[in-house]
Amino acid sequence: MSLKETTIETEVLEQPKPPTIKVKNYKKLYYNQKEENDMLEKINKYLMAKINILTNKQNKGEKDEALLLIELFHFNETSQFDKLINIFGEEASDGIQILYIYSNDEIVDINDLSKSRSCYKADCKIRMKKTLNVYTSSIKSKNGANPAILNHTPRSAKIFQENGILYDCITCLDKILKEYIVKRIDKIIGEDIPITNLVCLNDNELKEIFIKVLIYFVFDGSGKGYSKYSANSIIEYHNDKITFINCNNIKRKKEYIKSIFNTIVLSLRDKGMPKLIPEYCKPWIFDDIKSDNSIKYKGSLHIRFK
Repeated sequence: MSLKETTIETEVLEQPKPPTIKVKNYKKLYYNQKEENDMLEKINKYLMAKINILTNKQNKGEKDEALLLIELFHFNETSQFDKLINIFGEEASDGIQILYIYSNDEIVDINDLSKSRSCYKADCKIRMKKTLNVYTSSIKSKNGANPAILNHTPRSAKIFQENGILYDCITCLDKILKEYIVKRIDKIIGEDIPITNLVCLNDNELKEIFIKVLIYFVFDGSGKGYSKYSANSIIEYHNDKITFINCNNIKRKKEYIKSIFNTIVLSLRDKGMPKLIPEYCKPWIFDDIKSDNSIKYKGSLHIRFK
């Protein structure tokens, strides 16, 4: 081989390699952008869902119940688990699942969120991913009208009848409402009265029975009987703050009732009264005599927060 041939061969071998395209960088950019777009879509759906609730014709309490669920759904979908932990505790550190109240199927579309029917004590059902504990929660909004515990129920309601769920509490309720009626006749009180103003409830035995009545109406049922879906927890919504209260046993339920006892208001009203008033109703009847001497017979028990 000549010297000239050797030089040429060396030059060929030493030519620089063409630059390689770093495909991985483009893939990373693509997935980062896709992740950002997905997040923006979730935020857009969240904001649109809020607008739909705020502009519909529901009352303030109903709007708040839906807004609360939308907020929880959004925290979970966007992995804001720190906010869920602030509400539910460490049990929510892996996130939550909001379930259809009638099944254990998860709600995966924010637009499918809605509270349950008014006859159910549980307004929503939430499962903790970490523990699989399921909470059927009653939602209490404190932003609008004071939420009711019991709506206009006369003494003739099924639960107060013989063999009814609260029949053994009727004597207790009679004593409470007797004091209420006497004070109304004497014009010491108006229609609504904080239960702390009733002297008879200083009797611890009577108070314990009344607490049993309140536990039933807050968590378990109405004047017709047990709710199909009872509540084992409370979620309060005040301004934008969400507070979860676990009441999954009788001790916790009693503690909750005692914590709200001083905020409860009682009244007798005419709404819900039977057209023909039976003798059984009369221990609860207050004759509300108007200026024209007409009478409204008020005997439906109404209990709410003040």
